[in-house]
Amino acid sequence: MRTPAAEVLESATAVLAKDRGASMQVIAARAGISRATLLRLFPTRQVLVQAMAEKILDDCDRVLTQAEADTAPMQQVLVAVVAEYTPFAQLWNFVYVEPEVLGVPEASERASAIFERTTALVERSQNSGLLRGDMPATWLASTFCGLAETAWELTLEGHMGARQAPDFITAILLHGATA
Repeated sequence: MRTPAAEVLESATAVLAKDRGASMQVIAARAGISRATLLRLFPTRQVLVQAMAEKILDDCDRVLTQAEADTAPMQQVLVAVVAEYTPFAQLWNFVYVEPEVLGVPEASERASAIFERTTALVERSQNSGLLRGDMPATWLASTFCGLAETAWELTLEGHMGARQAPDFITAILLHGATA
């Protein structure tokens, strides 16, 4: 069951992705709650931003833990990770650029660890022959995160359907942009 705080975090993440300077009043309005309710849940913008970062990092951890334990063929593992692209998009879009997050060493350390785990997953895909082995794994991991961020933003703006995004990301990762 989703809590009001979880729903507010989801809404606030979407708001701040489009408008980094959005006030608590704007975030509350877009979440469909009063500013007072928002402040009861998250007393300051910094607390809100740090809670958003924590949720994003937890979601990335969950997806990577499932992928690391998965013994299915690598293409199935990669498709499953890409299907859960949103936390990686949010990590790339939000955690790396928000000053309130960067000022929290634990969040920065966790973000770095998640990127290392993402790179290890890419290396595993390269070793299986699924992804190109002639490109640095860090470049391919960054490419995945960038594609995820772009797909998430296009979905938020209504230019792409949420169900299309994983298929597009997977197609680019596996086949590039050639016809």
